[in-house]
Formats: sequence, C-alpha cells, structure tokens
Amino acid sequence: MHEHELQNILSGIGDKEPLDCPVGQRLYLKLLNLFFKLPPTEKLRNTNTLLTYICGVLIRILMKPGPKNHAKRCTCTMIAIWLITLFSFPIFAQQSNIHFSPLGSTWYQTKIAALEKSNIPKRYTEQSAQAWYQEMITDRNNSLIHLFKDNSVIYDTLLLNKCNTIAQRIVAANTNYHFDSIQFYINRSYVPNAACYGEGTIMVNLGLFLWLDNDDELALVLAHEMSHQVLNHLQSRLDKNIATLTSAGFTEELKDIKKSKDGKYDRFRKLMKSFTVENGRHGSYKESEADSLAAILMQQAGFNVANGAITLLKLDNSDAPFTAPTFYSLKDFFAAAPIDQSFFVVKSKYHGLSSAAVTMNADQDFDSVKTHPDCVLRYQAITRKSTRPAINCCTSLTTGYGNYKERAMLEIVRNLYENNDISLCAHFCIFALQNHYSNAIYNDFLSLCFSQLYYSDKHLQRFNAVNVKALRETTLKSLQDYLFDAGITDLDKLSVYCLTKAAITDAEDMDFALTMRNIQITGKDATATIATFNRKYPNSKYQYLLKLKSP
Repeated sequence: MHEHELQNILSGIGDKEPLDCPVGQRLYLKLLNLFFKLPPTEKLRNTNTLLTYICGVLIRILMKPGPKNHAKRCTCTMIAIWLITLFSFPIFAQQSNIHFSPLGSTWYQTKIAALEKSNIPKRYTEQSAQAWYQEMITDRNNSLIHLFKDNSVIYDTLLLNKCNTIAQRIVAANTNYHFDSIQFYINRSYVPNAACYGEGTIMVNLGLFLWLDNDDELALVLAHEMSHQVLNHLQSRLDKNIATLTSAGFTEELKDIKKSKDGKYDRFRKLMKSFTVENGRHGSYKESEADSLAAILMQQAGFNVANGAITLLKLDNSDAPFTAPTFYSLKDFFAAAPIDQSFFVVKSKYHGLSSAAVTMNADQDFDSVKTHPDCVLRYQAITRKSTRPAINCCTSLTTGYGNYKERAMLEIVRNLYENNDISLCAHFCIFALQNHYSNAIYNDFLSLCFSQLYYSDKHLQRFNAVNVKALRETTLKSLQDYLFDAGITDLDKLSVYCLTKAAITDAEDMDFALTMRNIQITGKDATATIATFNRKYPNSKYQYLLKLKSP
C-alpha cells in the first residue's frame, strides 16, 4: 500500500461509520500519521512500524458498519490493543504538558467581591460633580467586574511571574515612588496592548507577548502603565471631564439642545465631538508624560531604554496580522489536504462573497489595535533616533521569549475557539503552524474549528461563525472567504486531516477533538459521548468547553 492509497483512505473517512470509541479513532489517526512520516523503504524495515501498519488495517475493519462485522470488530480491537501495547508503547508515552490557565471568574473571586463592595469616596463638594464622579467610578468598577466574571482574564503563572519579576525590579530601584496598589493581570485579548485602570489594576494583554523579544521591551510597557498609576493620570482625566461636564457653557448648551425642536442630533454630536477631541489631546499629553517617567524608571532599574522603545514601533505595526496581504500562504497550507483546491487558484475576478455588493466587509470601519497615539514620534523622542529598525510580526521564537509567545498563542487560540470566533481562531492557528510554533495542539484546534463550522452550517450559523469584517486584499479576508465558501464535505475532511497532521500529543487533546467531531459532524448522541469522555478524563481541562459547546 502506497502513501497515496493511504491518503485515499483518509479522504474517505468521512463517508464511513466512525468508531464508537474515541480511543480507537485516535489510535487509527496516530497510526496513519506515524506511517506517513516514514519513507517507503523504512515502512517494511521497521518492525514496530510494520506492526503499527497492521494495527491500522485492523482498526479500519472496525469502521465497517453492520451486525455481521460485530465479531470482527471485537477480535480486531483485542488484537490491535495487544500489539500496540506490546510493541509500540513509546507512541503513547509521548505525553505533552499542555495546560490551560484558570479562568478569572473562579480564580479572582476575592477581587470581584472587593470591586462589588468598594465604597466611592466623596471628592467634590458640588452635588452634580460628585454625581458624575460616582457614575464614572461605578462604570469603571463594573467594567472590571465584567472582565473577571466574563472570563476575559486568566491566571497564567508563566506570564504573570515574568511581569511581576520585571515590575519588582523597577520598584526596588525606584524607592521615591509609591507602587503599593499596583497588581498585574493577564487579559485574554489578542490585541497587543496593556492598560491601567487607575485603582491599581494593570491589565497586560496576551497579544502583547506575541510581539515581545526581551525584558527591555516588556519593561517599557510595564513602566509606562505603572507611570500612569503613579502620576494619577486617570484621576486627572476624571477631574478634567467632570469640570467640562459641569461647566456653565456645557450645561447651558445641553439645556438649549433639549428645548430645541430641530437639529438636536447635529448640535449634540458637535458638542460631544469637541469634548472628545479635547479629551484626546489630554490623553496624548499624558502618554508622553508616562513615557518620560517610564524611561527614568527603566534606567534606574538597569534596563536598556532604547531597546525597550522598539515596542512602540511594534505597536505601530500591530494591525499587520489583520491587514497584511501575505501574512501566510493559505494555498501552501492546504496544498496537501484532500479537498477541492479550486478556491486557491488565482482568478482574474472572484465572483464569490468578496465581490458582492453587500459582503462581510460592508462595515469597513475596521477597529485599529493601535491604542496608543503617535508611536513613531514617541519612539524618536525616547531614543533620539531618526532611523527605525525593521519590525517583524510575532515570528521570532529563537529568543528567550519564545516560551512566552507560545504560551500567549495557546491561550489566544483557546479563547477564540471558546467564543466561537472561528475565522480568527483558524487564522492564528495557521500562522502559528507556519511560523514554527511548537505546540502540536494548533492542529487539534484547527480540527475543532472545522467541526464547529460544520455544525454551524447545519444550524444556519456559518456566516456568524466566520464573519470578522476582514479587509479586502488581506490574508484574513482570503481565509474568511474560504471558510464561508467551503463545502461541508471538505469541512468534514479537513477536520480529520488536521488531526492526522497533529504530532502525537497528550491523548486528552486529541480525544477532545474527536469527541467534538463525533457530536458536531457524525451526529453522535452528545450526552453519551460527553459521558464517555468525562469517565476517562474526570478532571479534564476541556470539561467547561464540553458544557459550553454541547448542543
């Protein structure tokens, strides 16, 4: 049997009755994967591999439906398990250490309770000003509470320990400043950013770690946010906003707008625009002030400020994953997949979703992730350099920060799948696989994406699952269009193909992917299938996802 014959078997898996037991399915996929990797001569020379091949054939017999094959299925199961246990035990000994970080709603219950019970101090003597202050602080606290309760925050020890180590070094070297109230948290957003909330909370996004390459770069971000806290910038902004909102001119204009019969909307929009512009100028000024103090804090702690300032240039390019036309090659990635390849043929004009008058791209106000203003000017101000180094997105894993990028990427992918953001989840998985991120779990999550998309299509929810309002002429747009156009037969095949591409990982990861495939594609009874998984993995990291994703 040649490799192309095995590929034919693989492409036909979707048309056969799958195994009732996820263990058997996982075994079959792993055996095929191991067999594919050996050259033809080694297939017959290697005893273990030959036995593996025999077991693969035996397990294929298990896939034949019908009562007449019941005895064969029982016999072949016993033979296959015996042979694998006797000769190929190392296959199953290769267990990964992949884990998920605890979710904020459970880990940070004390923080949530403190925010819910917090008392707002009296700051203003004027009643209207105090009312505005109470409303703003309450909104701020509620925003934080929702972040924790909605599991937008995780307790990741690797990333948090790195942040705390850098921060402790800054604090120890700058005893003239008070950092007592500052606490760091990891936000699950893929946007490369960090934020100070004013009461001591500093959120560092997962997406930021994809761009960082050394301690100097992380130190600049943390020192910048710590400077916002030390300089009390949030309170300054609140005071400025409240002064505007309670000023005679502003309140009189609001009263006039309420009384007017015509043009209310235009007048109100003009009033609020002037308020927003002024607030924006105030924000830019405070960013420069925070940069200046951050440079001092870093120098005192022995960090290289010029190296750290490169982070600002990275923030200036942080739209690249969503706007780049060649972020990765979609055609190359799917070239070996047993699917219809016609979508990836270059066309003079594409008559699909992209060229329609109303598309997923109709709302062209793509949210920029450049949340900090004038990044290039800020870099030049800090470094006194007019030239800029080249910036590459997220691809360098050879540095000491490779493990932090890996950790962040895994949690980003988990979060996107959890929230049914299928296009973005697949987008990050493909990017990770084509840029040598080492976690084999990305193929498992790609399989999960295709199973979820198959299920969404059956329930007329495919559009919602893949729509990310991607910009034209971008890699993300090409992926989005393919996921919208792909036939369900190809989605079925891709679900299996991605599992065969996965390296031999922790059995739990593949069993979860197979369980979801059984539920979402092959139509197995969800209750029974999940019960089987839970009996095998009573403390699985996927248990909450099973509850979330089960019909």
